[in-house]
Parts: sequence; C-alpha cells; structure tokens
Amino acid sequence: MINNLIFSLNTVAPLFIVLFLGYALKKRGFLSDGFVTSGNKLVFYVALPASIFQSIHSAEISGFIDWGFALFAVFASVAGFIAIWAISALFIKDKPMLGAFVGGAFRGNFAFLGMPLLINLAGDAGAARAAIILAIVIPVYNVCTVLVLTACSGTGRKIGFLTIFLPIVKNPVIIAIIAAIVLQALGINLPFILSRSVGYSANMATALALICIGAGISFQGFDEKFKYALVASLIKVIALPVAFVITGYLIGFRDYDLAALMILGGIPSAIAGYAMAVQMGSDGYIAGTIVVLSTLLSAFSLTVFIYVMRVTGLI
Repeated sequence: MINNLIFSLNTVAPLFIVLFLGYALKKRGFLSDGFVTSGNKLVFYVALPASIFQSIHSAEISGFIDWGFALFAVFASVAGFIAIWAISALFIKDKPMLGAFVGGAFRGNFAFLGMPLLINLAGDAGAARAAIILAIVIPVYNVCTVLVLTACSGTGRKIGFLTIFLPIVKNPVIIAIIAAIVLQALGINLPFILSRSVGYSANMATALALICIGAGISFQGFDEKFKYALVASLIKVIALPVAFVITGYLIGFRDYDLAALMILGGIPSAIAGYAMAVQMGSDGYIAGTIVVLSTLLSAFSLTVFIYVMRVTGLI
C-alpha cells in the first residue's frame, strides 16, 4: 500500500510542483506576461515538436500505432464530447456560457501536461501511447472544440472547413509527427549535429511548459457562475477519466492502455482552450475558472486514480 502511494506521488507530484513554481514565480514578479506568452510559443513551436519527433523517430515504427487503442480513444473522446454538450445544453441556455462550459469540461492539456505525466508513469510505453494520442486523438479534440465554440459563439461566426482544419494542418506537433514517421519508415537518421540539437530542444519541453502553465493561471473571483465552472471541472477530472477507464476495461484494454485513457480524460482543462474561448466570443470567466479549478483538483485526483489503479492491479 505504502509503495503504491509513494509511486503515485512520485509520478504526479514533481509535475505539479514545477507547475505551481511557475505560479509562485509569476506572483513574485520573476516572470512577466511577455515571458509566459513567449514561453508558450517556444514550447508549442519548438520544444514540444522536438520532443515528439525524438520519441517517434527513435521508436520501432511497427509498434508505433495501435489502431485498436487509437480508434477507441477517438470514439470515447467524441462520445464524451457529445454527452457533455447534450446534457449541459438542457441546463445552460446562455450560449457563450455553454460553449465555455463544454470546451472546459472536455478539452485537456495533454500536450503540455498529459504527455510528461504518461511518460513519468510508463516510460517508453507511455511515450508510444502519448504519440498516438497526439497524432490521432488531439486533432479530433481540436475539431470538437472549434465546433462547440463556433456554434455557441457570441460573435455570430459560421463554421467553415478552413476554420476547423487549417489550424490542424499547420500544427507544428502534427508536422513533427509526420516528419518523424516518414524518416523512420525510410530508415533515415539525422546527422549527429541535428540529432543533438533536437535533443537539447526536446529536453526543455516539460519544465518550460509546466512553468508557463503555472504562470498563466489566474483566478477572477467568485460569482453566480462559479458553480458552473466547478461542475465542469469535476466532469473534467473525475467523470471523464472514470468513464474512459471503465469502458476501456469492459472492452478489454489493460495495463498502460488504461493509464493512458485515464490521463487523457483526467488532465486539467487547457489554458489554450481559455484563450480560444475568449477569442471566439465565449464566456471568459467560466473558461478561466475551469482552468484554475481543474488544475487544483487534478493534482489530487490524478494521484488517487494512479494509486487506485496500482492497488487494484490495473497498471
């Protein structure tokens, strides 16, 4: 029991310690808003693609994509998205609030937080599953987020093909994944200088991403909308991972596949989702508060989930 608890804490706590270090540094004035903005861009456009490229390029291509896992993860994600939207629409009539609620309760920060957590938990096996999720599942998340924010927008935007798919095609993570798969399949190795440079860039991804996430957290206070943000946060960090794991287990997934599904469902809401919600006319207070609450709650929920799954032999 104690060993499983220590394992769970060792997996989750270091990530959140660095995350809250970023929050503390921002509060103390060590980090500026400009640093956070530039740091997020550096992670998204350089460090994270380098990390993904390195993981995939060094893996066995034959074992890279488990289509059964990938298809189930997509199905579970879309089903969760539809269920959240359909049920919440019965209770939330204000469209900008509804869009922020659904986006916050559905979209998690997998690239910046879920991937390092999964690698901490499962090593190379976790990296392989993280690459599958980033390559196949996260683009689906992006499409769903754009759909709900556009449909519930307060700006009167229309849903168009380019609005949904152009950002996915231009996504540097997707480009890195495709490049790594092609080079690996052709048996082409990078020259030592390039390989070492990619490695250096990849090494800064996790720490910088976590610091920027923490520094970007802000809380706008309590009002009558707070209860909606709390419900969305509980859906994000408890209801979704439980649903993903139970359904995955019944279908036949075991071990680190279940861990990957739990993390996919249970990671906190993405700060990028907040920025997108504001840009597209959704309720900024709801979106921002969901980010804060889900981040705080997930530090405990993820630890508990990993502990329970270890004790019960699921991982």
